[in-house]
Order: sequence, then C-alpha cells, then structure tokens
Amino acid sequence: MLPKSKKLIAVLAIAVMTVSLAAAAFGQSQPKPAPMPPRQERVPSPPGEEESGDHERAIKTDAGINLSLCVIQGEVRVNGWTRNEVRMLVIGGSKFDFKVQQKSQRSGDPVWIMAVAQTADGDKMRPVSDCIRGDEIEIDAPVGATLNLKGRDAAVTADGIRRVSIRNAGGDISVRNITDGVTAVTYRGDLMVEESSGAMSLETTTGNIVVFDAGPSEIGDIFKTKTTSGAIAVQKIGHRQIEVNSVSGTVTYSGDILSGGSYSFWTSNGSIKLSLPASSSGTITASYGYGSFNCELPYKLATENISPGPVKSIVGTLGTGGNASLRLTTNNGSISIKKL
Repeated sequence: MLPKSKKLIAVLAIAVMTVSLAAAAFGQSQPKPAPMPPRQERVPSPPGEEESGDHERAIKTDAGINLSLCVIQGEVRVNGWTRNEVRMLVIGGSKFDFKVQQKSQRSGDPVWIMAVAQTADGDKMRPVSDCIRGDEIEIDAPVGATLNLKGRDAAVTADGIRRVSIRNAGGDISVRNITDGVTAVTYRGDLMVEESSGAMSLETTTGNIVVFDAGPSEIGDIFKTKTTSGAIAVQKIGHRQIEVNSVSGTVTYSGDILSGGSYSFWTSNGSIKLSLPASSSGTITASYGYGSFNCELPYKLATENISPGPVKSIVGTLGTGGNASLRLTTNNGSISIKKL
C-alpha cells in the first residue's frame, strides 16, 4: 500500500489529468470564434458634389410667380394647379432649396423664386451651383406662373401655366395649355406645342417641330418657328403673322388664311405643302428651284417665270383677292396647295 502522502499526490494527479482532458475536449467541440471584421465606415461624397436621393420642398407664392431654374440632366414635368404654392420633387438627384429673388409689395409673398441645388457642408447647407440634376423633376405651380428654364440634357413637359421660356442644349420639349406665350429652343430634340396661345418663338437645330391649335393672346402676337434639320408641321394657327423656316426639311401648313395676315413658309431643301379652305383669299408669291408648283384652289396668275434656270417664280391672286399675303420659297423641292 502507498503511504498516505503518495496516495494524496496520485489522487491530485488524476484530478488534474481529468480536468485537462475535459478542457481539451471542450476546446475541440467549441472552436474559438473568428475575429470580427473591421467596421466599414460610410465614405462621404467629395466636397462640392451632391448626394443623390429624393427631395421635396414647397413654398407659398404669389399667383403670378416667376420660377427660374437650371437643370443639368433629368426628365422635367411642370403642371399648373389652383394653389398659390410651388411644390417641387426631385427623384434620384440633387438636394435643393428655393431662393426668393423678389416679393410682392402688396401681399409680401414671393413673385420671383429660383430653385438652386444644395449639398451638405457639415451641419449647414451651401449651394453647389444653380443647376439641379435628377432622374425625374416634378413641379406644381400656380396656373398664372411663368417658367424660365435652362437645361443641358433635359426632356421638358409643361402644361397649364401662363408662360414658358425653355432653352435646352439637348432634349425634347412639349408644352400644352400655355395661355400667354411660348419661347422654346433646343439644339438636339423635337418641339411640340398644342392648345396654347400668345407670341411664340420655337427653334431646334436637329429635330422636328409640330404645332396645332395655337393662337394669339394679344393683337399682333407673332408666330415664328425654325429648324436646321427637320420637318415642320403647323395646323390650326390663329396668328396673323407667321414665319416658318426649315433649312433642310418639309414644311406643311393646314388652316385658314386670315384677312390681313402675313404668311411666310421657307425651306432650302424640302417641299412646301399647304392645305387651305376653298374660300381662302390672298396674294401668292411662290419661288422654287428644282421642283414644281401645283394649286388646287382657283387663282389668277399675275406674273410667271418658269424659264430654264435655277429659280422659277409665280405671283398670283388666290380666290377673290384680299389683303392677306403668302410667300412660299424652296430652293430644292415642290410647292403644292390643296383644298382643305
């Protein structure tokens, strides 16, 4: 038999071995957790750059508010409503704010505001530039509002406000129900105007122009439209002074010839096609090069020059005469007048 001291040592050794084996077994069944990956901190946008998102603001205004804004990129929709308030929603684009340029002396409400882009600068907001970008930009404005918009690459639609002035480097422009004048310029895009009134100046470098159901809001309002490369179609126009020019494209007109009216249709490379009521009256001056002249309406020939050469001309009286004048000119194309 072992002495008591040796027996105690043996018991302690067995106990230590048992604990060690249990610890080893536990270590094998419960592996040590892997270290946590470092936390990914959000990288802020560089200074001077907007953060994309959805942003909305509204401001109480005068009923005849003048709204100005610049759009770098986006699809812009402007709608008139009966509230004296401007509401603007930018989807997927710039933060923005309204800058009051002028207030009404009578009501104290803004009569001229600008929408300007904003970006975060610490806890403050500071303007990046006047120009806003977004996937979509929706604007509700009083029916008496005037819109002044400059765009770089924006498709613009305006409906139901008083007046619009849109100048776009690229993108289509479509307006309807404008009551007091349209100025629209785009260098790459189409123009469409419908059911609108007032003086109109429409121009595109590369694109087509379509206008119908338009007229003056005041006596003497002039209608002008021009494209460098594209067709122009005009229908049911009530203006008495009309200038339609296309450098390269067909020009078509369907509507009345009003007493005292002055109608000028010109294209360098394309045909001119008029559809007029049988009762139309006025003086016709037609000039054409490589093409022909055809008229279904009765007219009295005054002078004619159709001799061989680059330019041919016809002057005559349409119907019973009258004080309206039609000037039709094409360098390379035909001129036709059909009964409406």
